Amino acid sequence: MTIGTYFAEGRKRQGYSQQRLSNEVAYARETISKYENGERTIPKEAYAPLVKTIDDPELYFHVWSEKADFVSIPYFDGDYINHQSLSMLHLVKKESEEAFDHLKHISWEKPVEVLSDYEREEAKQAMIEILDAAASMVNLVAALCREYRFSMKDVFRAWHVSLKSRRYKK
Repeated sequence: MTIGTYFAEGRKRQGYSQQRLSNEVAYARETISKYENGERTIPKEAYAPLVKTIDDPELYFHVWSEKADFVSIPYFDGDYINHQSLSMLHLVKKESEEAFDHLKHISWEKPVEVLSDYEREEAKQAMIEILDAAASMVNLVAALCREYRFSMKDVFRAWHVSLKSRRYKK
């Protein structure tokens, strides 16, 4: 799917018509239509106002991926994914346990420079498991936002404030 298709789906999930979105972001309805059907590339400066207005949890994942390539959290949409919050909670628990199990195999006591190739691969596998756990947690946040009808943007904004207050972030 194209990024324009993801925008169209997110717009529809949030109950926006192209005209309503056009009115709120000050782009012509025809322009939005061309973005969505791929006739026109969405300029990078248009991403923020469109995404903020649509405020769709799934769309945030796709835009993040589009802008950051592989350094992003994917939206889980595989065959075995159930987006109900309780199912996502079980996935978080499973992925977190796997990550902690892999962390036990890292050679923490050795300097990195003396690790064998096998030990380095163990560390890399642990990182992948950590990313699985992190991704499942962010997907759970999206599921909860959808279920409780919270703005994912507002939840992330509040989280950033809490990170600053705890001095995790400047």
